[in-house]
Amino acid sequence: MDKTTPLLIMGTLLIILILLVGLYVWIGRSKRKSVEDVDVPVTFASLQAVIHHPSSTNRELNDAVNIIVEKFIEVGSTQRGFEKYSALLKKLCTHPHTDSKIILRFEKALRVANPRYKEEIEKALRLGLAQR
Repeated sequence: MDKTTPLLIMGTLLIILILLVGLYVWIGRSKRKSVEDVDVPVTFASLQAVIHHPSSTNRELNDAVNIIVEKFIEVGSTQRGFEKYSALLKKLCTHPHTDSKIILRFEKALRVANPRYKEEIEKALRLGLAQR
């Protein structure tokens, strides 16, 4: 048996292995994209969960605050009392991946949409920043 025959066999097996690993990675990424594309109805409770989850990224926090400002900014129902907004503001202040722009945008929108809660909003902001 030649010395070249085992080298050709090993080279062929290496190329086949590389192709199979590439195919496996490509299929894995395709499935992940299809899961992200599914539209899940956004609720106030799901946005609260994003903000309260300590491993939420800055982008996730930003998206959650944007949706809350667009859809759920007015306080009034029993399910969304001011206590929940106060807790969100405090959590945004102490979240490890937040920044001042997110906090100020949420606080300003909350204050503009709910002028009767102005003092409570300021108090929640002070408490949250004090915990930071």
